[in-house]
Amino acid sequence: MQTKKIGFWALVFMNVSALYGIRWIAKSTAANFGLGLGAIPMWVLFSFIFFVPAALICAELAATYPTDGGLYEWVKEAYGKKTGFMVSWLNWSAKIFWYSSFLTFMMVNITYAIGKPALADNKLLVTAASIIIFWILSFLSCKGMIFGKVFTNTGALGSTIPTVILIVMAFITVAVLKKQPSASVYSVANMIPKLNTDSMVAISAIMFGMAGAETTANFISEIDEPHKNFPRAIVAAAAIVGLLYVLGSIAITSILPIDKITASKGVLDALNAAGLSLGLGTWLTQILAFGITVSILGAIILYIASPIKMLFGSVEKGIFPQTITAVNAHNIPQNAVLLQAALVTVLMVATSVMPSVDAIYNVLVTMTALTSLFPYILLFGAYIKLRKTRPNEHRPYQIAKNTGTAVIIAYMVLTVTVFGIVMSAAPVMPTLIE
Repeated sequence: MQTKKIGFWALVFMNVSALYGIRWIAKSTAANFGLGLGAIPMWVLFSFIFFVPAALICAELAATYPTDGGLYEWVKEAYGKKTGFMVSWLNWSAKIFWYSSFLTFMMVNITYAIGKPALADNKLLVTAASIIIFWILSFLSCKGMIFGKVFTNTGALGSTIPTVILIVMAFITVAVLKKQPSASVYSVANMIPKLNTDSMVAISAIMFGMAGAETTANFISEIDEPHKNFPRAIVAAAAIVGLLYVLGSIAITSILPIDKITASKGVLDALNAAGLSLGLGTWLTQILAFGITVSILGAIILYIASPIKMLFGSVEKGIFPQTITAVNAHNIPQNAVLLQAALVTVLMVATSVMPSVDAIYNVLVTMTALTSLFPYILLFGAYIKLRKTRPNEHRPYQIAKNTGTAVIIAYMVLTVTVFGIVMSAAPVMPTLIE
């Protein structure tokens, strides 16, 4: 029997690992398939109109309805079992694309870590290694969250430390030692996002980069004093993540011009450029690429278990065969996790026919952003209904005591989510043509 609980700071680290992704700094600021300097105000804007309200809504739901079912249970409370199953299915199916895109990004970092960045363009290597690693992580995730916590805590540091170092190095290089002039001019005109199909998709990617607050709520039964610690950890993680995205975007665009930033390699190229300007060479980039790889491993382990546990472990018996829903000693549906690994393998093999690793990565990210936002429509709709129909429900934590105010906030974030889905459906033809 497990007696050790996940404490406040461990939960903060888990949320930062789940929510923050260093790859979105380059993805959002790239001139091609991105927003350029327009990403900086967009990170600030969407922190307030999407990230923070969404996280606090999840915190309120988790405190009011403490269950490992998370997203499934919340939607079921409002709309019933069928809709609860639908949101679980949508959440899980989106993760299939997410795993594949994240694995591709991880392989790019591995090639930099070993000092062989040219290997990042080898489709066969990237695909084969991604599949093997995902199977290994799938087996590890079956050990439960107490085991996975070690990886997610390390992962949070592996993602945030390289970002902090990039911010510091950029500041020293450009502002203190003036080794090079800023690669960008931060004027109001330059930071207004250009409206085209690429930038529209990039906006949805920014939203996806801030999504995921519901993930650790799935493990509420393993959290120490969840009614108090979960909301506090969400707020702390939100502040950390928002600051990292904004300062990281300024740092990368001060080192590299936006037309030189690529989605998969931009952060590493910026670290290399700053390191060379400061006379450090590329050894630091190799170490940091290893750290980023560790952060990806932590996030994947967390996300492998969470949607599977929600879909296959919380729905009614009989919807799926017993062989799939049966849980192991760590309360993880192990056979379902392995089935998921098989599906990811099929997707990775199928996308390997595309012309390049970058094309594979961009298409997978676009599909991930599109599919990942659908469950949030049901989530925010459920919150609105529960607040309206159960005004006297005991809520240990509330985003607003007044029901009308809480509903208005939820309608705002729901509207933003629909906007993001529409934007992510825009065609992005340059990413498919070499």
